Formats: sequence, structure tokens, C-alpha cells
Amino acid sequence: MANFKLFKSEKLCSKIEIERLYAKGTSIIAYPLRGVYLAVPADDNTHPVAARFLISIPKKRIRHAVGRVLLRRRTREAYRLNRELLAPVASQGKTVLIGFNWVANDERDYATIERSMRDLLGKIATTITSE
Repeated sequence: MANFKLFKSEKLCSKIEIERLYAKGTSIIAYPLRGVYLAVPADDNTHPVAARFLISIPKKRIRHAVGRVLLRRRTREAYRLNRELLAPVASQGKTVLIGFNWVANDERDYATIERSMRDLLGKIATTITSE
């Protein structure tokens, strides 16, 4: 049985790595999410995981904190259930830094977010493995 647990080591917390991600990363959109990603060698960081991610739901787009928290939880759940799409990247000895940004002006249901997440993760995996 697959391990669906979300570990702390999978969360992108380092200010230096976040700045590097947004400075050098590549952006793709699968509405209502925008993904910024950057592939780094697995030995470059201290965390042996396939991907490290962060989620950003801006106050400018979703005004109420309750809505932002709900969307953050839905996005995190969609990532947790579909992160196995990044397995080919891990087999190449790379770690992907990913930033998920909300671009819609309203809340969306979980099915829409999950479909968008699958598209983003699939595009990221095919792009990185073809390099």
C-alpha cells in the first residue's frame, strides 16, 4: 500500500530556496492554479524527497481567511493524493521545488482543483524527464 502521509520534509520553507525558485523557476498554468517549478539535484539539498512544495493563496484574490484556508487544504490534499506523478523525476536523482499559486478570483470545488493539480504535476514530470 502506498504511503499517503505528507511529511514536513516535503514542505518548502527555506527563504533562500523560495527566492531561487521564483527567480530561476519556470511557470505553467492549469487554471485555477499556476505552478512555478525548478529542478535541483537531489544531493544539493538535505531532504531526500521527490518534490518540495509551497502553496500561496493571495489575499488580493480571496478576501476572507476562511476561504483561503479552505483552498489551501484542498490544494494540499490534491497534491498529497497525486504526487506519485512525480516519481519519474525522483528516479533521475532530482528534486523539484514547486510553488502553487492561486490565480482565480473565486473559490473552486475540489474536483476542479484536483484536475488542475494532475495537469500541473504531469506537465512538470514530462518536462523535467525530457530534459
